[in-house]
Amino acid sequence: MNPEQKKQPSATPVDLGLAREAARGSPHPPQVPPGEEPTLARYVWTILEGWTLVAAIFLFVLAAGAFYFFAATPIYHSDVVVQVEQKNKGLAVLDDLLASGATPAETEMAIIRSRSSLDHVVDELALDLDVAARRFPVIGGAMARRYKGAGPAPLRFGPASFGWGGERLKIRRLDVPDELLDRPLQLTALPGGGFRLTDPDDQTIVEGEAGKLASAPYGERTVEIFVADLLARPGTQFDVMRRRRSDVVTGLQKKLRVAEDGKLSGILVISLDGADPARTAAVLDAVANNYVRQNVERKSADTAQQLTFLESQLPIVKANVGEAEAALNKFLATHGSVNLSNDAQAVLARGVEVEKELTSLELQRSELNQRFTASHPTLASLNEKMAMLRNERATLNAKMKQMPEAEADSARLQRDLRVSNELYNVLLNKTQELRIVKSGTVGNVRILDPAVVSARPAWPRAGAVLALSSLLGVLAGIGGAFARKALAQGVEDADEIESGTGLAVYATVPHSETEDALVRGRRAGTTRQTVLAAIDPQDIAVENLRSLRTSLQFALVEARNNIITLSGPAPEVGKSFVSVNLAYVLATNDRRVLLIDADLRRGRIHRFFGLGRRPGLSDVLGGAVALGDAIRRTSDGGVDVLPTGSVPPNAAELLASRHFQALLEKVSHSYAYVVIDTPPALAVADATIVAPLAGVNLLVLKAGKHSMREIAACVKRFTQAGSTVQGAVLNDIRTTAGRYGRHGRYQRYEYRSDLA
Repeated sequence: MNPEQKKQPSATPVDLGLAREAARGSPHPPQVPPGEEPTLARYVWTILEGWTLVAAIFLFVLAAGAFYFFAATPIYHSDVVVQVEQKNKGLAVLDDLLASGATPAETEMAIIRSRSSLDHVVDELALDLDVAARRFPVIGGAMARRYKGAGPAPLRFGPASFGWGGERLKIRRLDVPDELLDRPLQLTALPGGGFRLTDPDDQTIVEGEAGKLASAPYGERTVEIFVADLLARPGTQFDVMRRRRSDVVTGLQKKLRVAEDGKLSGILVISLDGADPARTAAVLDAVANNYVRQNVERKSADTAQQLTFLESQLPIVKANVGEAEAALNKFLATHGSVNLSNDAQAVLARGVEVEKELTSLELQRSELNQRFTASHPTLASLNEKMAMLRNERATLNAKMKQMPEAEADSARLQRDLRVSNELYNVLLNKTQELRIVKSGTVGNVRILDPAVVSARPAWPRAGAVLALSSLLGVLAGIGGAFARKALAQGVEDADEIESGTGLAVYATVPHSETEDALVRGRRAGTTRQTVLAAIDPQDIAVENLRSLRTSLQFALVEARNNIITLSGPAPEVGKSFVSVNLAYVLATNDRRVLLIDADLRRGRIHRFFGLGRRPGLSDVLGGAVALGDAIRRTSDGGVDVLPTGSVPPNAAELLASRHFQALLEKVSHSYAYVVIDTPPALAVADATIVAPLAGVNLLVLKAGKHSMREIAACVKRFTQAGSTVQGAVLNDIRTTAGRYGRHGRYQRYEYRSDLA
């Protein structure tokens, strides 16, 4: 053993425990006990730890929102306001004889959205005919909407069949067989205003010119099309479809919204959303005008029905008047004039009123029988009222029978004549009124505000899309950070490694920004010396490696030699960085350290010092050069480097040779420490071949890169090879900045001198 090692004091178990605690570097927050909810600080740390992912998702969602705003078809909103007035008390209605209540707003809303009402709108505006120019996918429609030039836009890219804005096609008539309904047809613009219509199988149906009716047989039917206007670049295609009328009406019923503006206000708001603002306004105006027209027609039909009924009753009532006059004249001729007593006059007056009411109710019931069934509540109430009046008439007749015969007959005949005359006059007046109303019927509905063509779309709005995209981006980014945290299998905690594998973690090395700059310089070839411990000895990563040096000094007391090997489960864990900088921190107090690059396949330690790969270890083992010629002296006199040398075809065999064992025995006596950088243990067998020859074997683990299963498999690999892994170094711990130093899952405290 090296004499310098013999001077080191013996270490007690307590000292070794303290050394291991010191080797772990800065303290970190305690883990969450099982069953206890994580704190808000841990949630915040998870977000800060994944800030790059959060920012990337946020920017992606924001960009997606901006693209959606650019490419989405704008939706325009329009509405029309209609007033439903209460029933007029003028000539437009009958009086209380044939009166009926006003139509509720709910009924009017149902009438507006009824199939019979919307059928006329579909026919008037040809809504069952869809015509649209073909656009380039995704962005074609957006570019066409933003085209402001005169005439069709020129071809930008893609097939010539796509239109890029400014196209116009108006079809006044398109008759197709039932088998072509709801099937997309293609109309292609031809030079000179011509066109060609093809079916879904790309078979030509008909060819023609704009402004002329074109027809051609198709199966057992004939296809007819009249193109009123066609403006498009030759070769541009339009998608044309004749849809089933019933489906169009049903779709319009679903899209059309009718609501009352205020309770019992009689103000109805009819609204509709659509991609074409002019067409949307035209549909609403057609719906409102058709509703008003139907309302007038409905009122006219009611008036005509009432007039027919009254005209049928006039001859009957007139005949009753003649019969009553003849009977009264006959009585007067026989008995002469009879003076009625006061009681008789009262009975006569009341009898006239009762008979008039009964006759009026009879007429009203006859008219209502044409509208309702006998069980309707209105007819039932009318029958009850008539029964009461009949009872009263029977009572009056009984009183009249108690009068003298002449006086009773005179009162009865006068009553019949007066009732017949009054009823005839009433019916005659109402008949004249209804004749006037029928010649100029006015409904109880009027349009207050017609539809207006909207200049700005209701959706999408730039502000709303930006706000929604930002909110969704933040939520998605935070969700992504937590999802990555939940799905990550990499171990980041030293305590978890120790409890899961039984492997002592000698040190935790934080991430170094200075090392990142050195790596960039090393790759660019602008920096020759790129060893962090030589350039910035006070870097926090170097300080933690000094803690590792303390642990190693105690571990080497019980070791078979002063050789230290460093390996890892997988590549790219930073074992070369740890090896190089550990060699520097070990080379103190005039102690010499030899750094050997035993990664004969992909060794890169020579790059840290700006040296060449050859000559090196493989050349020495192959007998090409002497050991002294292969060892290089660095600028720091305490560290010598033996690079990897030429890449051999049999790396494992060279490391397993007796020459390599003899080399290690020789350098072990010449140097205070020998640090060997070996390849990943789970990738190749080189590390497990070298490990039995060393006094201390260390695993370099990268925080968050390895699962517990991978670490355990690596330790098992060394155990099966007959060697022991004394400890691990947890490298590249990520932290975040705080007020005092840098804080994160691991807190790190920097305590530099004033000069630094």
